[in-house]
Amino acid sequence: MGGIELRQNLKLSQQLIMTPRLQLAIKMLALNNIELSDMINQEILENPIVDAEEDYGKNKESSQEEDGRVESEEEFKEIAQYLVNYNEQLVDLSKSGGNHKGADNNYIENCIENSFCSGKTLYEHIMEQVRTGCFSEQEILLSEYIAGNLDSRGFLAVSIPDIEEFVSVDIANGSEEDIKEFVSGVLGRIYRLEPVGLASEDVASSLTIQAEYYFGGDDLLKTIINNYLKEAANKNYQKISKETGEHIDAILSSIENLKKLNPHPGMSFGKDEPRYITPDLFLKKKDGKYVVFMNDGYIPEIRVSSYYKKILSGEIVVPQDMKNYVEERFRSALWLIKSIDTRKETILKIAQKIIDKQSDYFDKGSGDLKPLILKDIALELDIHESTVSRATSNKYLSTHIGVLELKSFFTGASYGDSSSKNVMARIKTIIDSEESAGRAFRDNEITDILKRQGIVIARRTIAKYREIMDIPSSSIRSKNIINN
Repeated sequence: MGGIELRQNLKLSQQLIMTPRLQLAIKMLALNNIELSDMINQEILENPIVDAEEDYGKNKESSQEEDGRVESEEEFKEIAQYLVNYNEQLVDLSKSGGNHKGADNNYIENCIENSFCSGKTLYEHIMEQVRTGCFSEQEILLSEYIAGNLDSRGFLAVSIPDIEEFVSVDIANGSEEDIKEFVSGVLGRIYRLEPVGLASEDVASSLTIQAEYYFGGDDLLKTIINNYLKEAANKNYQKISKETGEHIDAILSSIENLKKLNPHPGMSFGKDEPRYITPDLFLKKKDGKYVVFMNDGYIPEIRVSSYYKKILSGEIVVPQDMKNYVEERFRSALWLIKSIDTRKETILKIAQKIIDKQSDYFDKGSGDLKPLILKDIALELDIHESTVSRATSNKYLSTHIGVLELKSFFTGASYGDSSSKNVMARIKTIIDSEESAGRAFRDNEITDILKRQGIVIARRTIAKYREIMDIPSSSIRSKNIINN
């Protein structure tokens, strides 16, 4: 047996390090304006050298002229110059973090008057459980991404490869196998949050997860979910019995368990008591073009305390350890302000690009949403898809036709010049016309009608979109027409 030998090896490698400041910038981008306001207020409580303007959210022209309220730009530059050796990219505190009030106050009040959405959102409900559970910091970051990319039914609006790519770029640097295992582990934990079955890819997988969780010993139930959902819906129990070899009583017992499951676990959110929300962005039409601007009237404006400013400039002499502390807190304030400016610039840039792409929607209505996915915006602005996802997650735009979530402008699959939402609107119009026609159209007939309109789409996709819109099959619709 050979002896043990110690060696020193020099290895050169590249690794993405998530510094605390980078994590802060990423976190801030995903916050809406109210959440950002809370975060800034927390920083004001923890950082003794900064204060907030007492009347932020109001007209700042008069308050900024008050003596001693806002220090001159030159004085701030002198303080910033003092810390230049720290290699920080400094900004003017006199700009108050980019909280420019470009909005008309009456316009904002009128928009907010009609702005509301329902109670706790699905995102809030999931993250409340994640943050109180035993999730690591990396798992929380991924959970935020997943929770922000669920549709109204609670299903994933992005693919598993997209999630794995997000992890490899923004969270962890590891082998492909390690990343797949990490994503699978986090998804597995989210599946079992309340309500069970969230973040699955479709109805069948969500029901399978719920069946395993609630009725683990009912293997027949899983077989029905994976192979006989259509037969179960049409009460064709004889066919299920014949093909599975199970007695009809056993099938009826499993069907009873199936009825206790929720095919759309996310649908129970957003339908309770309405609550007012503050839009993050506003839309106005100027010179024939739609322009987006930030509603940052609710974001506190930061200023440096005059006492600590004198310590930094040397006007007040204090012990070195205290001066070191003040310098550290000053750098923290500078970074926060820089991050606020960067966040605002990024969100406005992405929102404006989205509006430019979907401008027809505001003139003609929902049927004119064009095909658009996160990747389209990311490629045009030369940024990562995850940045677009964070910047649009939980952000609301106030327009002349209502308050809309930025994510609602992404339409998923496309069929020529028509988006999936456009196609669904057309399918609904066709089905709404059935009563006047005196009969229900089968899915293949709807396919032919859309084909004559220039939209080529598979019959199974029609069935999928019907399920999303909770429209029953043609046989059930025919019975309803006859009964009416």
